[in-house]
Amino acid sequence: MNVAVTTSPEQIPANLLRDIDPWQLLMSAGKDAHERASKFHQEFPRIFYATKLGFLGGVWVPRFAADIRNILQDHQTFSSESYTGISKMIGETWNLIPVETDPPMHTLYRSLLNPLFSPKRMAALEPQVRDVAVRLISGFANKGECNFNEEFALVYPIEIFLRLMGWPVEMAPKFSDWARTLIKTNDPKEAAGACRKIADFVRGRINERRATPTDDFTSFVVTSQVEGRSLTDDEAMGMCFLVFIAGLDTVTSSLGFQFLHLARNPEQQAQLRANPEIIPQAVEELLRFYSIVNPIRTATKDVQIGEAQIRKGERVLLSLELANYDSTEFENPTSVDFNRGAGRRHFSFSAGAHHCIGSHLARRELIIAMREWIAHVPAFEATDMDKIEMRASGVFGLENLHFKWTPSDGP
Repeated sequence: MNVAVTTSPEQIPANLLRDIDPWQLLMSAGKDAHERASKFHQEFPRIFYATKLGFLGGVWVPRFAADIRNILQDHQTFSSESYTGISKMIGETWNLIPVETDPPMHTLYRSLLNPLFSPKRMAALEPQVRDVAVRLISGFANKGECNFNEEFALVYPIEIFLRLMGWPVEMAPKFSDWARTLIKTNDPKEAAGACRKIADFVRGRINERRATPTDDFTSFVVTSQVEGRSLTDDEAMGMCFLVFIAGLDTVTSSLGFQFLHLARNPEQQAQLRANPEIIPQAVEELLRFYSIVNPIRTATKDVQIGEAQIRKGERVLLSLELANYDSTEFENPTSVDFNRGAGRRHFSFSAGAHHCIGSHLARRELIIAMREWIAHVPAFEATDMDKIEMRASGVFGLENLHFKWTPSDGP
């Protein structure tokens, strides 16, 4: 296990030291957090040391796409093991699988799970995904307003996720509350409380499926083998807990940023209404601009990056939005251009061995949501803009999103 070390600011060269918490800095920018992040490229050196990150200690923060890509691809020098520290909150030792593991075990776990999240399998879910989106939108389209998170962005991916997992749909509000508390809070005790509730539920489902397997995800996990043996209880917990967190929060967060962008940019909203065939590339561009995931790596040995001498055990924050705003990687990176085209692949689903295993499902959910929203909801705008809050942690998100529009005269 790679153990993180605490580094005193006095050990860091003054020109690389920044007495900031990057997450708090972005949270203070609220709905403009990503625009604020883009300015890091003008304000900070190639790599700098932030003295605090949430309730963690200090971290190194590279800002160039090339450095971030190299770190993501170099698991021997920069380990993913135990980087979230989630299980430690409740005195346990399992890792989120596969994101908190390194090759060769990571490769084995990915090979096991890849078929469950393949493009073909996700395509087969499309009718169900569309049905959920249309049903939810139909519930408020004629009202002329909605609480976006509560009436759509939270419910939509959770229902799809629960069907995938074979877990009770009626527990969706409770699941959402647990996941949001764990991800958004900066209070270690509050985070630990939510983590314990999730872990107890997941462990109960694992035990049920070991006794009585069905055809759901949990049953697949507890009946699978790796290296010719059954998965341990810790391995099963790590897989199910990760899918729980990923399935309940990341799509919700992306929906919030993407739809708020359309609400604030009526000309681009009109562009999609006039040209719905470009929605897939618009989603891709919005994924690039509004990256939400910020993985952490731990150095397994001393290593030099630019002027920074990173010591064994020090943490490195991989701010994927900084990679996406690097002008050496993307032309005019601080502009949202739906006609940008394929070009270079963005970093929002990470890179290397840890490229997001659920990316095919996430893309499909985002594209379908935007298509059905554009088809059923007239031109919309945001209300109560001053009440929108940004939460910044391992996953960025928005709270208090409210939209309004003039209902159409149709049925």
